[in-house]
Amino acid sequence: MMDAMQEAPWVVTFDPKDTLEEKLKKAAHVKPSPAQLNWMEKEFIGFVHYSPNTFNHVQWGNGTEKKSDYHPSKLDVPQWCRVCSRAGMKMMIFTAKHHDGFCQWNTKTTDFSSETILGGEDVMESLQKGCEDNEMGLGVYLSPWDMHQRGKGLWPKPEYNQYFLAQLRELLTNYGRVDEVWFDGACSDFEIWKPVPAYAPREWYKLIEQLQPGAVVRLYDPHELAAPETWELVKAGKQKLCWAGKGVRWVGNEGGASRENEWSVQPVFSREIAENATWKDLGEEKYYENAVGAIWYPLEVNTVLLNQWFWNEKTSSVRKLSDLIEVYYNSIGNNGVLLLNVSPDTQGIIRQDQEERLLQMRAYLEETFCVNLAGNAAVVCTAEAKGHEAVKVLDGEKLTYWTSPGEWSLGDSTASLTFDLGGEKTFDQVMVQEFIEEGQRVADWRLEVWMDQEWVEVVRHKTIGYKTVRRFDPVTASKVRFQILRSWDTPMIRSFGLYQSAPLPKEQEDISIELDLEPESIEERALSDGLHFCCYDSGMQSAALLDSMVGAKEAQGGSVFAVKEINNGTAAVVREEYGDKKIGFSLSFEGYLQVPADGSYLFQLENTDGGQLYLCGNLVVNNDEPHEQKAETRSVDLKKGYYPVKVLYTSFRHPGSLRLCWKRPGHDLSEISSKYFFHKV
Repeated sequence: MMDAMQEAPWVVTFDPKDTLEEKLKKAAHVKPSPAQLNWMEKEFIGFVHYSPNTFNHVQWGNGTEKKSDYHPSKLDVPQWCRVCSRAGMKMMIFTAKHHDGFCQWNTKTTDFSSETILGGEDVMESLQKGCEDNEMGLGVYLSPWDMHQRGKGLWPKPEYNQYFLAQLRELLTNYGRVDEVWFDGACSDFEIWKPVPAYAPREWYKLIEQLQPGAVVRLYDPHELAAPETWELVKAGKQKLCWAGKGVRWVGNEGGASRENEWSVQPVFSREIAENATWKDLGEEKYYENAVGAIWYPLEVNTVLLNQWFWNEKTSSVRKLSDLIEVYYNSIGNNGVLLLNVSPDTQGIIRQDQEERLLQMRAYLEETFCVNLAGNAAVVCTAEAKGHEAVKVLDGEKLTYWTSPGEWSLGDSTASLTFDLGGEKTFDQVMVQEFIEEGQRVADWRLEVWMDQEWVEVVRHKTIGYKTVRRFDPVTASKVRFQILRSWDTPMIRSFGLYQSAPLPKEQEDISIELDLEPESIEERALSDGLHFCCYDSGMQSAALLDSMVGAKEAQGGSVFAVKEINNGTAAVVREEYGDKKIGFSLSFEGYLQVPADGSYLFQLENTDGGQLYLCGNLVVNNDEPHEQKAETRSVDLKKGYYPVKVLYTSFRHPGSLRLCWKRPGHDLSEISSKYFFHKV
């Protein structure tokens, strides 16, 4: 993203002769760019997924949609902004174009847009005004993958890049200041982490730098830090790393989870930064052994308020408050920014259930963090630099901090701050912030409480960064000690706080869905045992894409869109074993499910990556998009009889794992056995 030879504060290139300690000390001085700092300080951002998918009751379109599919009855974009602002969000990012290629701004590049449907109303313009009225930043999501243009023969020809640049230029010039540009890496037409030949991401980044220099970029994957020949020069110490300080780092999943330790400073040990986004220990010191440099590349956690990205009247449900609180501690509370998706309905508004949950979340966090129980403490420390006394960590000022004087030895130096709380206080979490304007440095710290005449450790952790909040069992104490046990250079602590969690209301998750399903009238003699299955040669980013990818034709220029069938037959049960390899394949199962009696049936689909269960063509369980093994459950009322059933599954990033279970009246949860599956003769 940066062609200049001169290194900026947000990137450092190591000397090939540097020791590990020298590399870490240099990494300690890597700092955020102004754009990255502004973005991190926002903390909480709203994501909005809205498109023809909302009206077609799907999570992935395929580019064959009609413009008339998109027909909001009372579109109220400013309402989206009001809801998100009341929830405490500081910016809105809108899916101006998702993978189906439908554009929700008044564009000159295509007539496949909302302009004629809405009588000229510009959704992006309405969003811009709503953000301005609520003092929020504006961000845009523009999908490079465009299945509509694929169908028209433009994608992925080389000419597509000019089409895409024209769309990007419109979005970056017609709607005022843009604070973030979000490029989705989804593209199931090409192997994961492999470049799409028609794309020219460096041209995209140059245009963003030219038109919106204050914007950060969720980079398109894979992103090259250097060309192969340049990389060899960097490793040899003959050339500097290039990094514009605008990139923000994907957490590696869409569930709202993060690593135990999240580093904003990332070691550069490969010329591409893509697949390593999913590693469990990214940024650890061990990677610096082979690193050629380091960059400031902060964390963004993108996840959903509903159980899916696009609103669906039949399958959408709002996540529990306790679940969203966990997401907070995994993102904002773990040195990251939270990008939380809201989903307008077919009317074009965010429904009350979503708004209420957002306000519950804000109220809980405000009650938890309203009083710093260490706010009036007397502070003493091992040492303090002039002008940066220990008391600075309690003054609430953005630009003040405590730091230690003199030289700091990475291997030997330690420091501590002790807080006399002025009496016994009960608390169960600690919040610490570094002064990241000078880098992220602390690599090992702990919190101790004075109990029974001795110091007792309640937290031991590595990273701090912009903000870290660690929870523990409630303790009551009059003194606490914050110790820095390892830091890559002199630590700089901006703030410190002790807090008591607000009580969480009791919750009961509603997993039932209302579907008016009727069994099919079919004679038993027309059925044979088992489901018909097909195995396909590649995985993809969503099981929902499987239908649209099967049988697709080869594009001009030789890029293959289709997934190819490599095996088929009869499956006794729904399992991954019908795939032909451990990872990187897709499966479809179709036939009939025999429901033995009237009643409520709970279905559980457990899988890695993407899985979906359909009954009578209706999506019943959605456990889709790349993830480690987990289960999703839904219950539905069924009558005795035979129901058309379909299961779609894809192994994409993880080895295949798939099970379909049910809990039927009078029975425990168990795998659906072969005696209940049939297909037409």
